Amino acid sequence: MYISKLSIQGYKNTQKKSTISFNKGLNVLLGENGCGKTAVINALRLLFREPESNYACSPDDFYCSLDRSCVSDTIEIDAVLSELTEDEKIVFLSWCNADFDAHLHLCITENPTKLGSMKRKYWGSESTASIFEEDTFDRVECIYLPPLRDAESKLSAGRRSRLAWLLKKKYGDNTESLVANVAEFNDNIVQNKDGKYTEIQEVKASINGKIVQALGTRFGQSVNLQFSETTFNRIIENIRMVFFPLSGETDIKKFRDLATNSLGYNNLLYIATVFAELELIKDSDIFTILLIEEPEAHLHPQLQVKFIKYLETLADTLPNAQVIVSTHSPVLASSVKIDRLIHLAGKEDSISSTTISRKDFDNSDAESYINRWLDVTKSTMLFSRGIILVEGIAEALVLPKLAEIVLQKYNQNREEPLRLASTLDAMGVSVININGINFKYFMKLFGNFEGSSGPNIPIYCSGLTDKDPGKDDSNKDIYPEKDKEVESKNPIVAIKGQIDSNEWTRLFVSPLKTFEYDLATYNPMLLATVLKSVWPTQKGSVCIELDKIIAKGNSYSDTSHLADDAKYIYEHIEDGEIGKGVFAYALAEKITADFVVPEYISNAVLWACGGKSL
Repeated sequence: MYISKLSIQGYKNTQKKSTISFNKGLNVLLGENGCGKTAVINALRLLFREPESNYACSPDDFYCSLDRSCVSDTIEIDAVLSELTEDEKIVFLSWCNADFDAHLHLCITENPTKLGSMKRKYWGSESTASIFEEDTFDRVECIYLPPLRDAESKLSAGRRSRLAWLLKKKYGDNTESLVANVAEFNDNIVQNKDGKYTEIQEVKASINGKIVQALGTRFGQSVNLQFSETTFNRIIENIRMVFFPLSGETDIKKFRDLATNSLGYNNLLYIATVFAELELIKDSDIFTILLIEEPEAHLHPQLQVKFIKYLETLADTLPNAQVIVSTHSPVLASSVKIDRLIHLAGKEDSISSTTISRKDFDNSDAESYINRWLDVTKSTMLFSRGIILVEGIAEALVLPKLAEIVLQKYNQNREEPLRLASTLDAMGVSVININGINFKYFMKLFGNFEGSSGPNIPIYCSGLTDKDPGKDDSNKDIYPEKDKEVESKNPIVAIKGQIDSNEWTRLFVSPLKTFEYDLATYNPMLLATVLKSVWPTQKGSVCIELDKIIAKGNSYSDTSHLADDAKYIYEHIEDGEIGKGVFAYALAEKITADFVVPEYISNAVLWACGGKSL
């Protein structure tokens, strides 16, 4: 079985009921800070009685609106567990409904008779009157790894040692042999049975003698010396982990204290003990929930990839376990299949979730394409508040600078709180270069079109694409004049209407030809100046022609002449002599506030900044 659904209401930022759907095996929760990832993890800890949480809940955990006008007096956490085996249907019968889906509910209220304390009520199935068996919790184990893990202390000797928990599970009831051997060793040393340890006996006798001298035999006491109590728990709790920085070492003299190890590797050693614990219960009938917050802590990118890949494989091999991970790492997000991802978006009174496995792309190529292309750079869009998808490197380099002009213009006649931030970074908007025109694949994450259906990630997504008018009847490339309509040969433009009909997605098409050509049409003088500055030969015919364009300023009485100059600039940007990336970088450095930003670019920026427009 597995947790298929979790509902939260009244807890943290959830005044309204918030429902999250989960997958079997590995689930990766992602989203920006404050979206509710920790609230989801902690709700699961409370519901399934994770031992280290001590069922912790305080008055601060109840929902409270920003203006404090609305405060919840009840926390309700509910889970549905699906696909129970025949044995599990019997074990979890008191939780099951008529369809044998297990339902577990928790209601938390403040205790009116004891200030600051909480009243908790658990019940199963669909009614509070249902018979509820507390012993059923013995068949569920919830393991939690916090984001700020003190791995060194968790692997050191002590009652709360993760290593001790693992060893206790491994030994089970077979503890007699270990206890007997340790007790015998202890006695041999402290009782000096072999006559080799007289110092211990002499110190013990000296202490007892001083007690008698000071207090007499009537008031005195006797002491004995030993290493520790020889009960099983105390033996196990005194075992600690040491390490060697290379694999395969067996010489115990070479091993070192964990205090000398790196934080990252200590975290991995700590997590490895949890994985070993999961391995022990692989063949048991205990349902295990592993909750890990921010596993990327202290790990460099290559280790993050190896870790999440192993975790994905491990989750697939443990039929009675479910793994739920929260992360801020684009590396982790890009290293697992997208159907493992669950996007969370925080609202003022709820958590919005999108379980991508519930999405029907209506095209197997779309999901495969996204899995292949969702690298570390592109996966940042899953943590953004807005996204602008662009075709290439030129747009990716220049657009952030153009956005500053757009945002400044938007804010001119607006007062707070209607004003926007001054940059895309400050707005939390990412510009994603998809290296082509395959917008329909990525945009299906945020909207439904061309037969796709299912939940959409609630992030404003702009697609910025070229008109690409193609060739004329004489097979020559078309270079449109300003303000003249031309037919597009770009296939994505044909479904612009479908894309624009969604709540979160819009496609913005250049009115003339391409990003560079359109910018040259509106700003020929600056683009010619920049092109001349990066052109490899300053005295050739190209620079002479560029000087002529610069001399005209931006004043043209004939739009055909403007089109000719824009064509000249565009063709030489495309020329292999410099490269579009080099030109775009130089252009971004020279753009000033008087630069004319085409309207389609302005609208793309504003849509990504919260669905705004000019």
